[in-house]
Amino acid sequence: DRHEVNVIETGIQGLDSSFQDGGMARTNVVLVQGAVGTGKTLLGMEFIYRGIAEFNEPGIIVVFETSPDKLIRDAAQFGWNLDELQRQNKLKIVFTSPQVLERELRSPDSLLLETAAEIGCQRIFIDNIGLLRPPSKNGDRSQPEGPVSHREVLQQLIEALNRENLTAMFSHEIGLTPDSVASLESAGFLADTVIELGHDRRGRLGHRSIAIIKSRGQKHVAG
Repeated sequence: DRHEVNVIETGIQGLDSSFQDGGMARTNVVLVQGAVGTGKTLLGMEFIYRGIAEFNEPGIIVVFETSPDKLIRDAAQFGWNLDELQRQNKLKIVFTSPQVLERELRSPDSLLLETAAEIGCQRIFIDNIGLLRPPSKNGDRSQPEGPVSHREVLQQLIEALNRENLTAMFSHEIGLTPDSVASLESAGFLADTVIELGHDRRGRLGHRSIAIIKSRGQKHVAG
């Protein structure tokens, strides 16, 4: 029985059936990685939308670079009315900076987590955690407890979301800069489930792919 293993169904066609239990382990932190244009934001949006529309699980979308208006516009092309879900208080789209999010989740009176509690949030998608960076100290010793590496920033983020019992999905762009490589490596290590999206543009039509790289605590279709 799927509920005995505490599974969460994403509601995304073809993805749940790739897991032996018919969905992901609810406590797993999910990383979606891929190059620019592979559909990471779209996958995260659908994860939140299906959670609300099909399973009555309110959600939050946190974006750093894409405005909420553009997100709502893009979702409408698929018939997903995110604006209406916000009016129903089942969804919150939060447009912020990586620095503010990092401070928020370390704060004992985090407005984000307060909002999550208010709407009964069960799912959260954070778009592009590759932009998260440890704060620069610049010789300031007044905050010695702050994170000092990519891994510590992500670890604090994951711990904060786990305390709220939120099923978290993160996206991370695959890049070639040292910072991007380091943060992707940390994210891949800390995440329980890693999904990679690809887009091979060779040929007339191109070819999109999705692969589950790992998923701790459950079997899945490889390749």
